[in-house]
Amino acid sequence: MFESYMSRPYYRGSECAFGNLFMWQTCYDIFWTEAHGFLVLKVKRNDVDFFLQPFGGKDEDLPLLMKEIKEYHNGKPFEMHGIYDDGRERLLKAFPDLEITDDRDNWDYVYLQQNLATLAGRKYHGKKNHCNAFVKEHPDYVYEEMNRSNIEECLAFGDMWCERRMSDDPSLVCEKCAIHEALDNFEALKLRGGVIRIDGKVEAFSFGEKINDDTAVLHVEKANPEIRGLYAVINRDFAKNAWGDVTYLNREEDMGHEGLRMAKESYKPEFMVKKYSTIFK
Repeated sequence: MFESYMSRPYYRGSECAFGNLFMWQTCYDIFWTEAHGFLVLKVKRNDVDFFLQPFGGKDEDLPLLMKEIKEYHNGKPFEMHGIYDDGRERLLKAFPDLEITDDRDNWDYVYLQQNLATLAGRKYHGKKNHCNAFVKEHPDYVYEEMNRSNIEECLAFGDMWCERRMSDDPSLVCEKCAIHEALDNFEALKLRGGVIRIDGKVEAFSFGEKINDDTAVLHVEKANPEIRGLYAVINRDFAKNAWGDVTYLNREEDMGHEGLRMAKESYKPEFMVKKYSTIFK
């Protein structure tokens, strides 16, 4: 049902990945309904309720939908986030005076699969050096597909990775829960994952899902930060081995974290999925 609304060639945003919504449902109190031909999603973050852009439906029915959402919200103003360019156009057509603002911290970074898989060209020289240094130090490392045989080890590694950092970043309590939701339902959610072992031990993993014919969204990437080049290698190997059937890889947003923004920009995105926010008063 979700795919019938969201699996469109022009939708490449991370909100269009059902697995993404499923794995974060507890952390972000995600609920959904169908109304007036639209799929409506309600989310709570930092104790604030908001709605994602409506999917599907007819432009002329948007006023009916917004009226019903406002009634549901006890007549109070409500926020809407995760509005894509097409949603922005639809909303402004129906509500010309609506103030819609850029939400840069939540723009998604989208890369060419071929670029991440090969790291070809001068612009990836530094990344290739990190990979080469890793391979030189760990020539016998093993990349393998994530599956039933290694999911428990990945869960244990993810737990350890999150727990070591929770005192500095309480949001990792939620991320640990989300990783369990995803990997406990790995096959049902049609996820794909990759794992790196060093001396037989899981030291990195990543997973994501295909959302349409040419795009996949990568949800989680974890690696031992003490091993030089490991993040670069899991990024490259996962793109190369798991995603040969897509053109684009969406590595989601940076959430306004400066270090994360620099890391994502360093991989030279092909384009960004722009997102906007508004308040219906």
